[in-house]
Amino acid sequence: MTDSKNTGHRGEGRPRSGGFNRGASNRGGKPGFSKGRGAGGYGRKNGDFHGKPRGDQGSKFGDDKHDGNRGGFRDDRKASGQGGKRNWTPSDKQGGSRGYRSDRKSYDADRKPYGKDARGFKSDRGPRRNDEGRAFEGQRSFDKNASRDAKGFAREGFDKKGFKPRDDKRFDRPRRFDKPRRDDDSFEGGNKPRFDRDSKRDFARDDASPRGERRFDDRRGRDDRRGRDGNRGHRNPVLSPARQAACAIGREVRERDAFVSEVIPGVLAQFEGMSPEDSAFATKIARGVTATLGTLDEFIDRNLNSPSDIQDDVRDALRVSAYELLFLGKADYAAVDQGVELVCWVAPKAGGLANAVLRKMAKSAKAFPFGRPNLSLQVLARSQAFPLWLAKRLMNEMGLQNATTFMRASNADAPVHIAVNAIKVEDPEEIIEVFDQAGSLLTPVEDVPGCYLVVNARVLAKPEVRALFEQGKVLVSDASAQAVAALACPDHDIEAFLEIGSGRGTKTIVLQSDAVRAFGRTMPMVSVDDHGFKAEILAKRVAGYGIESVRPVKADGRKLSSLMPEASFDAVLLDAPCSGLGTLRRHPEIRWRLTEKDVTAMAGVELDMLIEAAKMVKPGGILTYATCTVFNEENDQVVERFLKTKLGESFQEEARIEPALTAKGPDAHFAVRLKRVR
Repeated sequence: MTDSKNTGHRGEGRPRSGGFNRGASNRGGKPGFSKGRGAGGYGRKNGDFHGKPRGDQGSKFGDDKHDGNRGGFRDDRKASGQGGKRNWTPSDKQGGSRGYRSDRKSYDADRKPYGKDARGFKSDRGPRRNDEGRAFEGQRSFDKNASRDAKGFAREGFDKKGFKPRDDKRFDRPRRFDKPRRDDDSFEGGNKPRFDRDSKRDFARDDASPRGERRFDDRRGRDDRRGRDGNRGHRNPVLSPARQAACAIGREVRERDAFVSEVIPGVLAQFEGMSPEDSAFATKIARGVTATLGTLDEFIDRNLNSPSDIQDDVRDALRVSAYELLFLGKADYAAVDQGVELVCWVAPKAGGLANAVLRKMAKSAKAFPFGRPNLSLQVLARSQAFPLWLAKRLMNEMGLQNATTFMRASNADAPVHIAVNAIKVEDPEEIIEVFDQAGSLLTPVEDVPGCYLVVNARVLAKPEVRALFEQGKVLVSDASAQAVAALACPDHDIEAFLEIGSGRGTKTIVLQSDAVRAFGRTMPMVSVDDHGFKAEILAKRVAGYGIESVRPVKADGRKLSSLMPEASFDAVLLDAPCSGLGTLRRHPEIRWRLTEKDVTAMAGVELDMLIEAAKMVKPGGILTYATCTVFNEENDQVVERFLKTKLGESFQEEARIEPALTAKGPDAHFAVRLKRVR
């Protein structure tokens, strides 16, 4: 028979009824495991329970009844006292109150063998454990709050072959179904760790972000934090100067209600050292944001809880990112990262809002335009960034196919045409050679003398090409505008020419150049505009192009008969103020500022100006009416209404041009030349 002190729980002989049965289950009402090991035992034949946990020891027949207090069965303890500490013998029983339930180990196997009782207490259950080594109340490596430096027990006297004392890293050994751990500190015992939500927010998985880098939480700022990778530096995106400039341009256009083409040069000049590529990108974004403004705002509002609460500067910045997501096809990470930086640039405290909204926008952009354009006019209008009312009107006047073509072409980049000034250039080959050496071909435009398409518009920034503009030899003018000037220019020498709505003088210069080609000299001309500053600009420009026969006049085109005698001009050009719908590529802000009432009001003004202009034409002279819109109400209907008047009966139509807008073609204009027959 083996001594129980050396064998622990392994006894020879038959176990007590309900006791440990070498793997057999404990069933029925016999003592055993019915109540958490407190009612049954591992009893030997002789009832020796040395080294057993008190909760696992059953009573022998004749023992005193358990009093319900902690500490086991003791006759000599105080009524309210607790049992002393006991040695545990090694056991291969799985158990313990710590560790995962699926794989926790019994900590009795790590205890030192029992020794002498320091306090002299002895019983049939064995001597009380002394205070040598670590007390039960001491910190164990598997305790929930154990420090990382806590070491496991080393079993003294255990010399089993191949045995290696376990340390505190008992969960570091790889197991068959192990998964990568997410917590920073090694976990030992206790409940399973819950993932720290703050850690999840601040240090997301590398593959959870678009570019694979960690993100920072703007709500907590950009302080230095220590993650599982130690003091790894945060990536600080550098704000693109092009996006800064584009945002500044948008703010300037909004605050001044100005044309974007007029604002761009001044704003770009404030960003010193900007590369040509950044300048071009800023221009593209600024013009694109202006052209798609209403659609961008609708999209931004979809992703905001309170759209009316957002300040204007923040909206300007969000528009830049929204345009990149919807119409430039930029990668999400670029638009989001730069968008957050851009918002922080204009409103440092709005970084958290920007981060949340931009990420939501990046997801929402994948569903844009939120429907099928071929099945819904509203979706078609949204996809082309047109107001719904405007898309409906275009469809009613042009048909669906032509209206769709027009809207798509309005969003394309406008081609660049130049006009060669015949006053200073006798042979256009001189200009063609300079452009060719600079890196661009010049393609002549059919039926428009002196007009050329610049194949590579980038050469306009080169010094040798800029010199041509400074010398007054060429100027930028759309092919359709040059065609209008060619239609209005007389084919013979005249005494006086009246231009109404001269603006900054582009058509004025082209007209005089055509006159030199037609009859060898410039025409005496009066150029009228109702803006005084434009008249001043015109005077300087025409002088630079070698024209001395133009007299600028500030006047209202509807009251000319009160300022000058009637029937005093051989030819009159009325470049009427209009909705400008044919020039959306060059004036993108028009579509979102224009209303249906504006179109009707302009048509009335145009008719009044046409009647007044007709009074200035000599009998036998010519009158040209021109617009840069596509609405019939401003074009054909105005001419028809004029011809039905008493004065209009004296005119007959001679010719007209009406170029349609295409993606690679010139702007859409309308012009009719009328001759006064009496």
